[in-house]
Amino acid sequence: MNPTSCGRIFALALAASALGAGAALAAEPGMSEFKHARQNFSVAYPQDWRLGSFKDGPDFQALSNAGKGPEECNVNATSVSGADYLDRINKERMLNTIRYAVKDAQFAEWRRQTLGQRWGVYYIVNGTTPRQGYRQTTLGFQVVVGSKLYTLSCSAPAQRFEQNRPIFEKILSTLAF
Repeated sequence: MNPTSCGRIFALALAASALGAGAALAAEPGMSEFKHARQNFSVAYPQDWRLGSFKDGPDFQALSNAGKGPEECNVNATSVSGADYLDRINKERMLNTIRYAVKDAQFAEWRRQTLGQRWGVYYIVNGTTPRQGYRQTTLGFQVVVGSKLYTLSCSAPAQRFEQNRPIFEKILSTLAF
């Protein structure tokens, strides 16, 4: 195993172990915490990022570079049929859904893993953004809590994704309900 693979495995193991800690990581230096009372979740993000808001946008969005991006993370909460919703999701079905927004989307990673005591779907997807027209890589995680599907996604231009992946993993590790 090469050093890069070992580093990724360590980072994923660290993120997985921190998933149980949830919002406790928000108190970590350099991180701010966002709490959404209506959708019942919290997530931490780097203090030098800025919150974004849209009339019909995600329930949470933070952008790097003091709000100018291009790196960004968001959380969307949507109603689903129940706690077993993710039981019916497979790699192909999820990819077809993503392709509505990113026509040439391809998974680099896709697996089921836990977030605290809840299991979900973790993925890395590459594709071209339709509006900006650049290659983007997105780290995503979907988890069902009650009858809500929470989707956290963090994106960066493809050539910058690996340098941003540790902070994206850290943000994911703070998602709590």
